[in-house]
Amino acid sequence: MKKSTLLLSALTLLVLNGCGGIKGLLLYKTDPTLKTITQVRALPMSSSVGFEWQTIKDRRVHGVNIYRGLPTDRYKTDQGFKRVGSVGNRYGTHFVDTHVKPNTTYLYTFTTYSLGKESKHGAVLKVKTKPPFAGISFVQAYKVAPNVVKLLWRPHPNERVNSYIIERSVNGGPWKYMAIVKGQLMAEYVDGRVRAGNSYAYRIFARGYDKIRSQPSQVTRISL
Repeated sequence: MKKSTLLLSALTLLVLNGCGGIKGLLLYKTDPTLKTITQVRALPMSSSVGFEWQTIKDRRVHGVNIYRGLPTDRYKTDQGFKRVGSVGNRYGTHFVDTHVKPNTTYLYTFTTYSLGKESKHGAVLKVKTKPPFAGISFVQAYKVAPNVVKLLWRPHPNERVNSYIIERSVNGGPWKYMAIVKGQLMAEYVDGRVRAGNSYAYRIFARGYDKIRSQPSQVTRISL
């Protein structure tokens, strides 16, 4: 009895997946008679891409699968596409992909599905996300004590910004993370880990609520 119950539960999960519930468990067979989505509008942002298509009128269709790939991977394995989301209702006409990087080109294709089968892949849509927003416009390092450097900068005007990431380079070495300063209007950082005889360079990234960084600020340098 317990085995039968477990088997029934597993089958139920697969059916739910076919209706847009659990993703990644069901392998679809191609049904060329299902409606194929060929026209999709895309609205790319820095950290997301929104999509819109027309309502599907085929009553057999239960939902829409969204596939994403990179141009460099397209010809490696089955066009290089991976399913990144589903819309579990044929009346749904929107989807937002939030797992993208700024200033990156992606390929998308869409299918409709019904009871473990899906249509052929629609036309491939090429989308490039927007670049990171501009960095802060002014930053300056000052020596305020023998072993203390103070950074001052102009707060970023973008209201999405809620923190700043400080990076430092010592004597021309690699950039390393120093600290995160929280608050859009916070505009200073005190570095007490400096020593005489060294040269220090600093740069700052503004960061938004969506964790996307701005372009780096200009580099400010100081020698002790």
